Amino acid sequence: MRKSAPLFTLLFFLGTLPLLSGCGSSAQQAGPPAGPAESMQNLMQGIADENLVELWNFFPASYQQQWNDQTREFAAKVDPELYNGIFNTAQRITSLLKDKKEFILKNQMIQGLPVPQERLSEFWDPTVGILATIANGEVSSVEKLKDFNAKTYLNSEGNIVLKKVFQISEMIPKKEGELNFRERIKQTKVTLISEEGDTAKIKIEAPGEEPREQVMIKVEDKWIPDKLQSLWKRQLDQSRQEIAEITPESMQASKQKVMPVLKGINEQLAILENAKTEAEFNQKLTPIIMPVAMLGPMLQAQLGGAAMGTPMGSPMAESPGEAKPINPNTMISIVVNKKLTPGEQDPIIDEILQSANDTESLQVIPTVDGEITTFKVYPVEDIEAFSKKIKFGKPSKVDPDSRSITVELE
Repeated sequence: MRKSAPLFTLLFFLGTLPLLSGCGSSAQQAGPPAGPAESMQNLMQGIADENLVELWNFFPASYQQQWNDQTREFAAKVDPELYNGIFNTAQRITSLLKDKKEFILKNQMIQGLPVPQERLSEFWDPTVGILATIANGEVSSVEKLKDFNAKTYLNSEGNIVLKKVFQISEMIPKKEGELNFRERIKQTKVTLISEEGDTAKIKIEAPGEEPREQVMIKVEDKWIPDKLQSLWKRQLDQSRQEIAEITPESMQASKQKVMPVLKGINEQLAILENAKTEAEFNQKLTPIIMPVAMLGPMLQAQLGGAAMGTPMGSPMAESPGEAKPINPNTMISIVVNKKLTPGEQDPIIDEILQSANDTESLQVIPTVDGEITTFKVYPVEDIEAFSKKIKFGKPSKVDPDSRSITVELE
């Protein structure tokens, strides 16, 4: 049985997001300081109303300033080419996920995942929307980061992300009568138990959960959970240490590792972006997503389909007209004892496709391990017959047991 995360745990996580993200200004909210119960209630109501300025207002002025200062110091030390390059690649990925959605969802390996296709399509847009908002937002370049205003960001892009989180929450299957995330927040009641000096205790009553007590402490003129104070200090100390360790030498070492990876990703993205047809697009996409697709059976065993609305034992994958996972008995391996570049692989892939009667359904997945290049090909029923169609080299060994064909290039 699926068990929902306690509401307060989710709220506490949201309340500590600034520790992980960015920067801000030290502007304060107007009016008298809120009491311990009112402070927590305002935070919950702000989240429910998609008004994340209340998250900013929840923090003491010194925390806001530290958040701002730490981010600006990071922006001053990080290598712009590296940081901007990561976000530029992320922008291309999110654009591809948006523009090529229909092609991606029709990919054979995507359709072979143990997830109802209509549910995957439903979750797609808000999930990609969250990624795109972050990738194209006010933390997407060093230049923007240096002048970032957290209060403004939370009130704009932060609220956009929160709205899409709520959309996803509403899509998740629930038991009859179970409330979604937003409604649970709205109906949560916070009351004061006791208050003495700079320490107080509140009671939080969330729908469907046992009431719980929370110790609040006063920092400057703000009431915050006692655990938040220790967490803030620990994360702040860690952040300062990590920023102090950023040097031109460490940035150069990181660039030597990361930039070639980004270059390779961008080369693959260019190929996918320029694909004109669904068949051409998915011929290039399949090798990229194959590792994820292979995790499908494990995912199904762990989740039982519940997270996407499919009960355990559902005949979904066996329904007529629906895609099934790849049958390993219809996959063969063509092994070439040479390390081939992508440019050398492409004509071989074309010849393999031309050797098939049904080029639309045939998939070819190249991989390189050391000095050996392997082409995974499926679906192929008769390995002996297929080996006789190979024209790009001479088959030197056909092994029906391992379903492999070793080929010597001409």
